[in-house]
Amino acid sequence: MSAPPAGTALRPVADRGAWLGFGNLARNEAAQWTRTRSAWVQPLVWLAILVAPLSLPLVFMRELFASEAGGTFEAALDMVFQMGSLALPIGAVIVLHGAILGERQTGTAAWVLTKPASRTAFVMAKFVVHTLALLVVALLLPTWIAYGILSWEAGGALPLGRYAAAVGLLGLNLAFYAALTLMLGAIARNRGTVLAVGLAVIVGADVVLAVVPALAHAGPWVLGRMATVLAHGGPLVTPWPLLAVPLWIVAFLALAVWRVRREEF
Repeated sequence: MSAPPAGTALRPVADRGAWLGFGNLARNEAAQWTRTRSAWVQPLVWLAILVAPLSLPLVFMRELFASEAGGTFEAALDMVFQMGSLALPIGAVIVLHGAILGERQTGTAAWVLTKPASRTAFVMAKFVVHTLALLVVALLLPTWIAYGILSWEAGGALPLGRYAAAVGLLGLNLAFYAALTLMLGAIARNRGTVLAVGLAVIVGADVVLAVVPALAHAGPWVLGRMATVLAHGGPLVTPWPLLAVPLWIVAFLALAVWRVRREEF
């Protein structure tokens, strides 16, 4: 490489913003969903988790569920939202636990960040693409197929607004755990820690709430129950999680960006 002519002033290249390279990074992340087996495996997995169980109250064990309070329809509706409130966060933890940590361990992150891409865009591309993919594949596809099945069972279309609002609560719950897992992956040094902490937050929530019930208003832990109540025609129990959870998501992502920007790849 030749030296610049004498008298030529060197000019620093201006940073084009925190979102530099976001488009390219997002396309790379999206390829993991569109150009791999995930394109057909993930939809089948989530249909098996959220829709296939409806065959129990509606087909195979119909007489048993019909004898219970609420009947087959109520049992099937509960099943969709109760399964979704547990399975979707677990899915988010599993999908995202290696999104940052795995690339850091393999050296891919160091290579990617030598390109014209900011570290903020590096984190945000992972959150946006994988969260949107999970929302479409793991939440919207199964719940709207379930909507058709439940409407058939009820003998008419369910109230669309209430059902959509209930599904939205499950989506907010999923986004919380996606952001949490991404933040843990930016901080932790091994996958086991990320998985253990993420899953502990999910399954240990009831124990914590039993000790400190007030925390129910400060996180996502009652969103699944709220979604079930809303889908059944009940009221929105409390608005506070709808305010607290987005703040947690922003805080988790900010911490993940801060940690990645300090990392020596």
